[in-house]
Amino acid sequence: SNTVKNFDIGTIEGSTTRGGAAAIRTMVRAIRDGNLIGVTPDGPRGPRMRAGAGLIAVAKMTGAPILPVSYSVRRRKILKSWDRFIVAMPFSRGAFRWGTPIEVAADADSAAIEQARLAVEEQLNRLSMEADRECGALPIEPAPANPDPGARG
Repeated sequence: SNTVKNFDIGTIEGSTTRGGAAAIRTMVRAIRDGNLIGVTPDGPRGPRMRAGAGLIAVAKMTGAPILPVSYSVRRRKILKSWDRFIVAMPFSRGAFRWGTPIEVAADADSAAIEQARLAVEEQLNRLSMEADRECGALPIEPAPANPDPGARG
């Protein structure tokens, strides 16, 4: 969030372990006010490339579709962080990929919510691999689907 603030882009911080409910309320308000939001669906602590349920809850409450988007770059540095964050090197060429919008009904039950969460996760991981392939970059693999509790990606 500190990086995007330099570009005059607002941020909403929160996670399942810190300020999540307030962040969801703020996102819902932002969407209802006509704003677009971007979400890092694996959250600030992971596991890597595994979508959490917060994004799905926001889509259910607002009726806003989720548009999965990913990118890759030819020249990059991969940080040794839990999420293997990619830093694009200056003047590198890259590729953006976007998927099919995912809608979550206002009356979605727990099975439909999980189906939407998995659809977001699958599309993002596929789009990331497609962008990596186009850029000639080695793909970053998702963390195991069911890591140990408390384990990071």
